[in-house]
Amino acid sequence: MKEELTVAPTIGGAYIYAANTVAAFLKKKVYPYLPAPPPRFVEFRTYTPKEALNLDLNEQCQKITGIYEDFVEDRRFDAILFGAPNGGIVNLATAMGIPYLCSQFRVPVTIESESMSRDNLEPYAKIAKFVGKRWTNRYPWSSVCCLVDPVHDRMDLGVYAHVRSKFKEIPPVYKEFIQRYLKPRGTLIFVNVTYPWIKYRLGSHTYLQVGGLGEIAPKEYLKGSERLNRFLALEGTDHQGGWNLSDYELVRRPESEWGVEPELKEAVLKYCKQRSYDVLYLEHAHPSGFNTLAAHAMHQKHTADGGECRGYSINIFWGLCPTLALRARLLSCWVTFTDRSSLRILDQQLNRLTKDFPEVPKKAVLGYYWSYPRTKTVDIISPGGWMKMLSKYFSPEEVQTPGVNDLESTVHDVFRYEDELYEESRKHAGQESSYNVTIEDLKALAALRTK
Repeated sequence: MKEELTVAPTIGGAYIYAANTVAAFLKKKVYPYLPAPPPRFVEFRTYTPKEALNLDLNEQCQKITGIYEDFVEDRRFDAILFGAPNGGIVNLATAMGIPYLCSQFRVPVTIESESMSRDNLEPYAKIAKFVGKRWTNRYPWSSVCCLVDPVHDRMDLGVYAHVRSKFKEIPPVYKEFIQRYLKPRGTLIFVNVTYPWIKYRLGSHTYLQVGGLGEIAPKEYLKGSERLNRFLALEGTDHQGGWNLSDYELVRRPESEWGVEPELKEAVLKYCKQRSYDVLYLEHAHPSGFNTLAAHAMHQKHTADGGECRGYSINIFWGLCPTLALRARLLSCWVTFTDRSSLRILDQQLNRLTKDFPEVPKKAVLGYYWSYPRTKTVDIISPGGWMKMLSKYFSPEEVQTPGVNDLESTVHDVFRYEDELYEESRKHAGQESSYNVTIEDLKALAALRTK
């Protein structure tokens, strides 16, 4: 087997979170690009609208389940996790030693537009409608959402569209995987994130979302603000007053990147009843809300054999390394993004966790993930700002910042980050706990499931 797992960027977060989960089990490292380095400069694959139109979505699902082949083999599990893309749930799956499947995937589609303005939403709506009609007809288990974040994803603006297949039913490929690897009368743990957003309805089960999770509210993206105008001025554009589509109605739906389609819950309950599976339902309004549960589960794994936890792993966005957390017996805390509101959430959670586990050494590894440079003028906090918050709980000299050369820059070397953390994990090879948190253990933590 290869020492590393490479991540196909064409299917985004769903693949990255699954790849990080299986990497922990197989003691590998994960590169969040395909091909993995070398070379360090990788080609980001996008699809033309016609290519996206003809994609086999079942085949895309098979790419996600396929990365578990070396781990699942002929095994049967007491539980399988399914639902929202979420780094906290990666940590929970790692603590339990079970597979984790996400309820969506992304397809980057090339923008083909004669518009002179990168801030024009019409080319995105055209792509989403073009692809969405075919996908929703051919694959009734899928809805479609195009996310356009003109601030945090500005480097992509006018280049390609983030089009997501979001499941409103369990895809057939996932059902086959669950039925093959979940024990009879086993438990499907369904993870639901209800984080709300205001979206444009483009057609049947087809939506366009302006903006993404952070400190900027949905209405601010639509109406504009002084701070967004200052950001746009730094970008050298005359665009002002927010981003709008005048011909479509606005509807309230779960956020595209992190939320779960509301129809999926009923579909999961119906499927489990038909198959006589138990269901453990985990829900939070915010994607970072599962950290407390995951940290308690990880603490139980690390200490059940008489061992002890040795510190914290702070993961931001895709800055995950569950292989290190597993081997070095770290408590993992995941936050959604590098923005100010995510920092406040982690501050609150660390305040609780350091009180829950006073014996855990006050040491940490910060996995900061790249952010668009000029978003610091809006809501993004540089590594130095995160270090300032972490200093409330850890001495600065006890916090590692792999891949970060400048604490005030929002750009870092993600490949060096992956290399350094994996090499650090190898120092602890063989020291991980063999105990896997059970479904009964998890149910005993019921009070933490909604906090």
